[in-house]
Amino acid sequence: MKSRDRDLVGAGAIFVAAMAYFASFAPWTRPVLLDAATWDYMALETARGLVPYRDVFLHKTPGAALLGAVAARIGMATAIEPVLAVHALSLVFGALAAVLLFALCRTRLPLGVSLAAAVGLFAYDEWVVSALEGCSPKVATVMFGLASMLAAERGAAFSSSVLGGCSVLCWQPGLAFLLGSWAAILRRGERRPLGLLAIAAASLIPSIALLSWFAAHGALRDFFDQAVLFNLQYIDTKARTPLGTLRALTRTIGEWNDIETLLAPAAIAGLVLGRRLAPGGSHVRLPVSLVVYGLIYGGMTFVSYQSWPDAILLGPIVAALLATGLWSLLRLRLSDFAAAAAVVAVLALAAIPGARPRFHPPVDFSEQRERFAQLAAGLSPSDRVISVSVPEFLIHTGLRNGWKWPYLWFGVDSFAADHTDGGFDGILGDLDRSPPALMLVGRLWAGPERARFEQWAAGRYEIRSVRIFPHVKRPLRMYRLKG
Repeated sequence: MKSRDRDLVGAGAIFVAAMAYFASFAPWTRPVLLDAATWDYMALETARGLVPYRDVFLHKTPGAALLGAVAARIGMATAIEPVLAVHALSLVFGALAAVLLFALCRTRLPLGVSLAAAVGLFAYDEWVVSALEGCSPKVATVMFGLASMLAAERGAAFSSSVLGGCSVLCWQPGLAFLLGSWAAILRRGERRPLGLLAIAAASLIPSIALLSWFAAHGALRDFFDQAVLFNLQYIDTKARTPLGTLRALTRTIGEWNDIETLLAPAAIAGLVLGRRLAPGGSHVRLPVSLVVYGLIYGGMTFVSYQSWPDAILLGPIVAALLATGLWSLLRLRLSDFAAAAAVVAVLALAAIPGARPRFHPPVDFSEQRERFAQLAAGLSPSDRVISVSVPEFLIHTGLRNGWKWPYLWFGVDSFAADHTDGGFDGILGDLDRSPPALMLVGRLWAGPERARFEQWAAGRYEIRSVRIFPHVKRPLRMYRLKG
C-alpha cells in the first residue's frame, strides 16, 4: 500500500477503535455529574433558548456549550434523550482528537510511532474520563487545537488560524494551540508582514461571529464581564503560588494509572539516549507546533491550575512524548517495526481502565434520575427552584434554574453581589420577593456570603442534607419552603 493509503487506514482504525473503547464503558447508562453536568445543562438550556452570559453566569468561553446545544437540538428532533445526544458528541470529539494526533505526528514521525501516540492518548486517564462524562469544554478545545496544528504543519495557514480561534472559543487556554500553530507557520517560511497579519486576523473570525451574536442578543457586556474580567480578577486574587501549582500537579500525576507512571521514566530516558545513540543518526523530532503548544500550556498551568481537569490539555503532548521516548529507547535493541509494535502494545495495556470510581460510577443514569425526581415530588411547573452546583437535578427533572448563578464558589458569589443592585442584600431580596419552593446547594460554596444565606434561609425553609451520587462525600443541602 502507498504511504497515504496506510495513513488513511490507520486513521480509520483509530477512530473505530476509540469509539469501541468508549462503548465498553456503557456511556448511555452513565450518570451525569459535577462540572461536566454543568456544561450539559448549559447545552440543554441553550438549545431551549437560553443565551450564555446574559441568562446564566459562565466564566469560560462558550464553544462547547454551543456545540452541545446543536447536539441537543438534534436529539430533540430525533426523539433521542437530549443529554445523551450531547454526550455522543463529546465521544466523537474524543475519538477525532486521537485521529488528529495521529495525523499530526505523521507529519514528522514514522507510522508506528504515530499510532502509538494515538493509543497513548487513551492511556491518559484524564482524557478518557473527560470524554465520557459529557459536554467538556476541554475535549472540544483539544480537538480544535489539534486540527489547527495539523493544518499549520500541512501548510493550510488560513484554516489553521480559524481552527485555532475555535479552540480558544471552547476554553481560553486554547490559545496555546493557536500559538503552536503560528510557530509551525513561521517555521514553514511565512515571513511576509501582510501574510502574517492576514493569518492572525483569520483567528478572529470565530470570535467576531460569536460577539456579533451576543451583541444581537444583548449579551456582549455580560460576556466581557464574565469571560474576561472575572478571570483576570480570579488570577489576581486566587491563583496558586508556583509552589502550590507544583503540589497540585504532583497530586494529579500521582493519580495517573500505574503503568503510565512507570513508563514515564523509561520514556524520558529514551528521549535523552535516543538523541545521542539513534542508529545512523536517524533521531526523530516531534512537530514544532506540538512542542510549542506543550511548552506554552505547561507555563499556563502556573498562572491558574485548579485540579485534574486542567491537565486534560496536556494529554496530546504527554501521549506523543511517551510514544516517541519509548520507541527511541526500544529501537536501540529492536528493529524500528518491532519497537513500534511493542510501544503500541504497552500503551494499549496502559489504556485498560483501572479501578478509579470515575470509570465505574456506582449508579446508572436511570437510578440517578429516579433519585433526583423524588426531590422534585410535589413541585408544579410554575414553581421556582434554585440549584447551586447541583446541575444533575436540573438535567433529570427538566427544570430551569431560577437563578443566574449555577455555582457560587471561588469568588463567584462576590462577583454576583457586585453585579446585583444592592449587592448580596439585593440577591436575598430577590429570594424574598419570589421565594423558591425548593433550593439545592452543592459542594464548595463557603465564606461569609454562604453564612448569610444560611442565616436568611434558617427561618424560612426546612433544611436537610441529602446524599445522591455524585453528592456523597459532600452531601447537598436541600431547602424546602415552609408551609
